[in-house]
Amino acid sequence: MVNDLAPFFHSILQLKSVKRAGWVSKVQIENGESVADHTFSMCALAMLLSDILGLDTQKAMKMVILHDLAESIVGDYMPGVVNEKQKIAKEKKAMKSILAGLPKNIRSEYEKIWLEYLQNKTAVSKFVHRVDKLEMALQASRYEKQGHDSRLLEPFFKSARATIGDKGDIVSEILNSLSPNSIRK
Repeated sequence: MVNDLAPFFHSILQLKSVKRAGWVSKVQIENGESVADHTFSMCALAMLLSDILGLDTQKAMKMVILHDLAESIVGDYMPGVVNEKQKIAKEKKAMKSILAGLPKNIRSEYEKIWLEYLQNKTAVSKFVHRVDKLEMALQASRYEKQGHDSRLLEPFFKSARATIGDKGDIVSEILNSLSPNSIRK
């Protein structure tokens, strides 16, 4: 049983070595956050905000942890590097490999949660997609405060605004609270 869990453990640890491609490529941040850093921050945000919004926090946190796990094998693709169909096919193959050794009931649950995230149709999956962009905007704001070029960071804020919108909820409020230089409407 323990050996069957090894691919899952390896993938979790591997995420610490996968750098978020956008920060490296578009902003030239050498020591930028890893996918694991991003996932941890998202998880903490999702925990609090899901509780505030009355969503299924346990499911949201599982979804956050699983949402980028395939990147431990396929890497972090920036939009446009590969088409969406190819990306999803590669990620599905990777997730199947990562989850293969887990007990059947747990594997089935994790696959279902991950597919729900990909489909982005439920309240929890839409919330997790918004938190994904919120974390990115918070990280961009942090990089801006560290002196990185705000013009290079602007596309990250625009992307966050496009996904999060202005629904008048806590997620929108947090995005709107970032410095005026960070959020361009």
